[in-house]
Amino acid sequence: MTSVWCVRSGGGMYADNFLRGGFVGIGWREIGEDLGPLKDREELFSVVRRYFPEIQSAILLSNYVNEIHRFLFEIKPHDYVIIPSSDAEEIIYGIVDEGPVYYDPTGEDGCPLRHRRPVSWAAERIRLDRLSQPFRDSIRTLLAVPAHTRMRSLLTVFLVEHKEEFLQAIGRADGPAEPPRPVTRKDSHRVVLEQVLQLTAADFDQLVEHLLTALGCEDCRWSREHGPGRDVVDAAAELRLALPARIRVHLRVHRGNLGARVVARDVRELRQFIPFGAHGVFITTADFEPAAAAAAVEEGFPRISLVDGDQLADLIARHWAGLPAGLRERLSLEQALVRS
Repeated sequence: MTSVWCVRSGGGMYADNFLRGGFVGIGWREIGEDLGPLKDREELFSVVRRYFPEIQSAILLSNYVNEIHRFLFEIKPHDYVIIPSSDAEEIIYGIVDEGPVYYDPTGEDGCPLRHRRPVSWAAERIRLDRLSQPFRDSIRTLLAVPAHTRMRSLLTVFLVEHKEEFLQAIGRADGPAEPPRPVTRKDSHRVVLEQVLQLTAADFDQLVEHLLTALGCEDCRWSREHGPGRDVVDAAAELRLALPARIRVHLRVHRGNLGARVVARDVRELRQFIPFGAHGVFITTADFEPAAAAAAVEEGFPRISLVDGDQLADLIARHWAGLPAGLRERLSLEQALVRS
């Protein structure tokens, strides 16, 4: 089945290079070798780990691998690929050729995106205003992620929603387009959480500190674990209530892959850090298994409030304006998107 992919060519910065050279490319200049001969994700993971030895977070490494994997293995010959024009008012599209992924070590054509796939580009373009609002909403923010941001985006290569509408726009649809699916709150949450997973450990810590302060936590004492298989911030704090009262809390903020689930064992592990008479809070970018939710309210133990990824995304939206400007830029999220 033919798929439609979007590749953010630096927000359209390198669109002319793509058209002249008959290719589409991604960056990753640190990886100075041809990735075409790689056979699977395991080999790719080894290469990424070799070129980024300073990254200890298994989650961040996996995110890097996932992005490159989409470009190398998930995009297939005869799939469509779209890129933004340099003014971001039009979509340029082409068909992925049969040729292999290749690496241009010279950069003599002026394009620094050296990991490439051959593409036959169409002569005509599609104006964004010809497409439905849900279609535009689903790609516009992703196309507008600033090219200069130092944080890599999981969404450099992504599947395009509303495929049938695109095919109809280029005259290739077999029948009427399906009604476009509106961008949902769940979609917005996912974009927010994917960007949180891309933050460095230091930026993740900063985000956590600002969110907890905004929630009324004071006198926080921090403990952090960043490394393979574990990305956790613990905080012992006092929570200021609306009334002139405070309660002691022990919070755990866990950065886990989307789709993953925190198990009951992890929730019970938090109990040992909760002082007598205090309350526990477990926040994650992932989700909780039903057994974990049950463990949080077991009789005879400190109660633990659970905050899953969707609720965390809502917290970020609620306190977005109060985050430091540099952190907001590195999160690369439009305020309108975060608030949707």
